[in-house]
Order: sequence, then C-alpha cells, then structure tokens
Amino acid sequence: MKELVIVFVLCLFFVSALEIPHTVEIITARGSAVFPISFFNSGTAGTYTAQLEETSPALRLDSRVINLGSEEFGSFNLIVGNDEIARGIYFDNLIISRGSEIVQEIPIVIGLESRSSEIEYDVSIDFDANSDISIISGETVLSPLVNVYKLNYNNPGSNGVALTFSVYSLDGDLIISTSETVSVSRQASFEHFFNLGLTEYEEVIMVVSAQKEDSFGVDLSQVSLSSSLLFSPPVGSRTPRLYFGIFIFLISSIAIISYLWYNKYNGQAKNWKAELQYVKKTQFSDAAKGLRKIEAQKSVLDRAYSSRYISKDSYDAAINEINKLSDRLKKRL
Repeated sequence: MKELVIVFVLCLFFVSALEIPHTVEIITARGSAVFPISFFNSGTAGTYTAQLEETSPALRLDSRVINLGSEEFGSFNLIVGNDEIARGIYFDNLIISRGSEIVQEIPIVIGLESRSSEIEYDVSIDFDANSDISIISGETVLSPLVNVYKLNYNNPGSNGVALTFSVYSLDGDLIISTSETVSVSRQASFEHFFNLGLTEYEEVIMVVSAQKEDSFGVDLSQVSLSSSLLFSPPVGSRTPRLYFGIFIFLISSIAIISYLWYNKYNGQAKNWKAELQYVKKTQFSDAAKGLRKIEAQKSVLDRAYSSRYISKDSYDAAINEINKLSDRLKKRL
C-alpha cells in the first residue's frame, strides 16, 4: 500500500508541475493609487533595478533602484492611474534586473476604473476553472457568470449600460471582444460564453467592463487553459511529444501498480497455502488443546474460502478432514 501512495503522489506532482501559471500582477484601481510589487532575493546581496518595458501611461515607478540583502524580500512601488488618461485596460511588463542579469519579468495588467464618486455601474466575474472551461470540437470555450451592479440605483435616468466582454493574452493581444447593452435596475447575473477557437494560449486575461457615459467599471480574471488543453486534441504547434510522454507515464504507472498489487496478493496466497498444509499435517496429543487448534484452523479455512484463495472442492475436503479429526478428539474427552 505504501508503494501505491508513493506512485499516486508522484502522479499529482507530475500533473501539478504542468499547470504552474505565469506570475501576473492584476491591478484594478479607481483614480491614482500605489501598489507594491514584491520579490525574493535568493542570491547574494546586491543592487536591483526595475524598469517598465512598455512605459504605459497608466503606470510609473516610484523608485527604480533598491539595495537588498541575501535571502530578503524587496519591493518596487508602482503608481497606477491619473486623471489625465482614459479609463480602460493597460498592459505592461516589469523587468527586475541585477547588473546585466534579468532576475524576473512580471506581466502587469491594469484595469483603470472611474473614481468612486463617478462610477454608476460595476461588474464582477465568477469563474470556476473546474467547470467553466470546455473543449468543444477542439475549440476552447469559457463560460463564467457575470454580475452587473447598479451602484446609484436612485438615479431616475435610463437603466441601460454597455457591457464589453474581452479576452487578452498576457502580452496584451486582443483575442476576442464582443459588446451588448443590457438594462439593470439594481443587479443582474447571467452566463456569458467566450469562444476562443483553436487557441494556442495557455494563460489569458478575461475582462468584463460596464460603461455608461463617463462611468467605467471593470473586472479582470486570469485563466489558466493548460489543464484543459492538456487533454484536448493537438492543435497547431503543440508538440506531440508532450502527449506521448503523458501516455508513456500513465502506462508505466498502471504497470507498476499492477505489479505491486500482484505481489501483494501472491504473497497472501502463499501464506494461505502454508496454513492449509499445516492443517493436513497436524496431529494432536492433547484432545482439548487439539480441539482449540482445530477451531482456529477451521477459521483460517473459512477466511481463505471467503477470500476465494481456495476452491470449493478444496474447502469441502479440508472441512471433512477437520470434522473427522474433531470427532475423534471429542471421543477422548
């Protein structure tokens, strides 16, 4: 049993190793705000610098250089948003380096909303990675639950709000986008379907926004497609060696489990056989002691027969011998 547990743990480790998502910082802000981005220095002490790859107008660094000791955490402060830029979705990449060596690259995704005093509608995404990802004829479909909230429902104006549903890559490439107008008096929830087609992306950003005049609310969710793509038909440039390796791994696991299981029960069968041989060879000098041993051996036969280690004919023959011997011993008492 211990060997089976070890094999099972190795299987879990193998699967989990295939599903490690990218480290992405997703930030939703209303107006201007400061967000620290932390990292760990596992090497020697030194000076670390940071820079933004895209120089997004929605993002800037508070400071670019820090000194960090060995085995310490450090952080760079990101200043997000200002009143001069449009509300929307922005992408950038934070590069942390030490000298000429790049230590870490962190994708940054920003959802810049209207100020709290200006926003009339907001949205949220409820997404379950176990049930809301489907592969249909090789095409990946996401089906989250979208919630829309009217924050100022005392406003006597129209209840119509424009919703935009988008999916981006981690680099900011737009994969799919649709829009529709809905009427929400207070709150509404509905399922929305994103058909990504024959996608090769393993990580995407799902975005839902609600806009009415100057009000803009948004919610973002990172989605890992690697678990669903792992068992979907090969598409495009996905290497077949990955699938072949998984197949070999599963076959090997089944073979190991079957071998261990066979050895376990083969050993038990040998023990039962030895017990049965002992029953046939036993002779008793003391009648009372002999009867107790016979009862114990009869119990062994019953368990062996119930576990199907011996046939019915063998069981009946052994029981007959025991009964005859038991009758002879009882006459001595």
